[in-house]
Amino acid sequence: MQDCIITGGAQEINHLSMGTFDALGAFSVHESDPTKASRPFDKNRDGLIPSGGAATVILESLESAQKRGANIIGEVIGYGFSSNGEHISNPTVAGPAKSLRMALKDSGLQTASIDYINAHATSTPAGDASEAQAIAEVFGNEVPVSSTKSMTGHECWMAGASEIVYSCLMMQNGFIAPNINFEEADEETGGINVIKSTTNKNIDVFLSNSFGFGGTNSTLIIKKW
Repeated sequence: MQDCIITGGAQEINHLSMGTFDALGAFSVHESDPTKASRPFDKNRDGLIPSGGAATVILESLESAQKRGANIIGEVIGYGFSSNGEHISNPTVAGPAKSLRMALKDSGLQTASIDYINAHATSTPAGDASEAQAIAEVFGNEVPVSSTKSMTGHECWMAGASEIVYSCLMMQNGFIAPNINFEEADEETGGINVIKSTTNKNIDVFLSNSFGFGGTNSTLIIKKW
């Protein structure tokens, strides 16, 4: 067991790194108005918008952080992981729901204790639908939900780390970042509480989903320190 680990990811945007996603037909074709193209959970979503950058998070034991005088931001109190085990790219509801339940069980919390959910939602029809249904199945429609990918695009291999950073900033500053371009829900996405505009909210505990092609699902629950 390591005392301190540097975690994170980096994503470069070029035609080579993005070619496979294009071949899968995963990208939005809203070329006439790029600012409206990334629209997680919206009825008219049609694909993701690629983006990139880098994000780093230090994960360490409490003893290590205190010893070096670190500014402790949050504590990882729950983790869930599951595999859909069905199709290489078509998601299921059962897989994400299992990841959510595992994280809750690991944290020892009830659903009402989660103040905010940072969704994985990438603006793809199938992916957003399955995640919304999984969230509704486990949490109902009370917990505030937003996808920061509506503003950043899909940062691919850095998205999991960057969305922890974004969620920690929300937790530190008492607000929920909006799910922009969400104008109308469809049958699958109408069962969750999607936040359309920046909302003041005291966040003590947040949950962040990171799902991927191939049917891998992970969920983290982080508590304010």
